[in-house]
Amino acid sequence: MEDFSLLTPRNPNSTERIQLRRRLGRLQTMDTSIAKATSNMARLAAEKPKLANVLIRRRFVRRTERAPGDHSDRSLPPRPLRPPSTRIMSPRGAALRFYLTALFEAQVSEARADTRPVNNRSLRGTHDDTGWADLLASPARNASGNVYMNVAAKKRRQIHEALGRLHREELVALPNINAGSNKYEGFRLMDEGGAREQGPNELYRLPKAKDKDAFELPITFFTQGWVHCFEDTELAFVLMMASLGATTKEVTIEGAIRLLCYGLGRDAYEAHVMLNRLGLLEVRPAPNRYADGKIQNYGGPSDAHLHSFKLLPEGFETPAYHAVLAAIDKALDQDGDN
Repeated sequence: MEDFSLLTPRNPNSTERIQLRRRLGRLQTMDTSIAKATSNMARLAAEKPKLANVLIRRRFVRRTERAPGDHSDRSLPPRPLRPPSTRIMSPRGAALRFYLTALFEAQVSEARADTRPVNNRSLRGTHDDTGWADLLASPARNASGNVYMNVAAKKRRQIHEALGRLHREELVALPNINAGSNKYEGFRLMDEGGAREQGPNELYRLPKAKDKDAFELPITFFTQGWVHCFEDTELAFVLMMASLGATTKEVTIEGAIRLLCYGLGRDAYEAHVMLNRLGLLEVRPAPNRYADGKIQNYGGPSDAHLHSFKLLPEGFETPAYHAVLAAIDKALDQDGDN
């Protein structure tokens, strides 16, 4: 098999440098929270040591049919016409991270495939038990002012907002919805396909090991903290690549499929630059295509000049936090606007 050529990431421009500095500061405020959430996930996974991958059904990340309408990178399909994974993306929200965390928790906590997991975990943990808040990293800090709100209260509000979003998309059910402030306790996972046009969604069933409709994410994606350190665009890109089989083979993605089936625009596609910097993704540059996406001597459809990608599952075995900080530092050390 032909070796991949790593694409040398282009130097960040001035706007990207501002974004990288902001991300660096945000991650640094989360260092303790990331460490605790990652440790708690590793502890849960250790109870099921034979589980090497978390299975996710493709309908979470890809529409079966292309979204109708005339869409482009400047005019993405509206959220209702995107798959669940990209419907729940947001720059600062936690819905996507929380749902992935819930899939991880269900598969490390339950033993039998094709069963519906029961959520006996409370939102707020105790001294003896791990709660959902203990599995979610957050930049929350104690805040004083007219109304004091501590970190625990902020994380609780963040989880409530995430569960509210997931409930609207029919990705979780709320059996205690009439229980006032406790309405989010005991939430139940629903099928990855989310809201259906034909009728209500069903409760989630654990996938079978040989489920042809599911793809794998390495367990280390969770136990080494990558789920906490990635931006939503990077999470979505990894999910897209994994669903295409990029953990075992080289793949390409046509622009129309990326837009109309995965609901991902150019910004999310550009996530491959950071993933390449992190050593998680090999990129074979398309002939005549520059690192910024422009095509040399362009004369025809851009899908004739596609980059090829391959995920590197062993890369997820590296602790995420320090790897991401190092990659950002290295990018900021490069000359800008080149």
